[in-house]
Amino acid sequence: MRVGWQPFASWTEFVEYLVFLSVCVAGILNASWLWIVIAAMLQLLLGWSRYRELFAKAGRIDAEYRDLGALAARHGLMGYAFALYARARTLLIVLGAKIAHDALFTGGAFLFGHATAWVWGLR
Repeated sequence: MRVGWQPFASWTEFVEYLVFLSVCVAGILNASWLWIVIAAMLQLLLGWSRYRELFAKAGRIDAEYRDLGALAARHGLMGYAFALYARARTLLIVLGAKIAHDALFTGGAFLFGHATAWVWGLR
C-alpha cells in the first residue's frame, strides 16, 4: 500500500521520463536527429522487463518455425523448408514495432523541443 504521493511508480519510469526530457531539451538546442534513435533504443532497453514475456513468446514461435524448417529440410522438402524459415520473423516484427513506437514518441518530444525553441524565439 502506498503512503503519500509518488510521481513515479519505479526508478525505471523516472529514467524514462528523463530520457523524454533530454530529447526535448535536445530539440530546443537544435541537436542532431540521432537523439531520436538513441532515445528510442534507450526506451527499448528500459522497457525490456515489461515486454520480456512478449519477446520470449515471439522467440519461441520463431524457434518452432526454424525447427519445422530443419525437419522439412532433412526430409528433402527444400521449398517447404525455405517457406518455414521465411516465416520465422515474429521476433523481428515485435522488436521493430516496439522500436517504432518508441521512436514515434521520442520524435514527438524532439519536435516539441523544436516548437518550444521557435515559440521562445530561439530560432
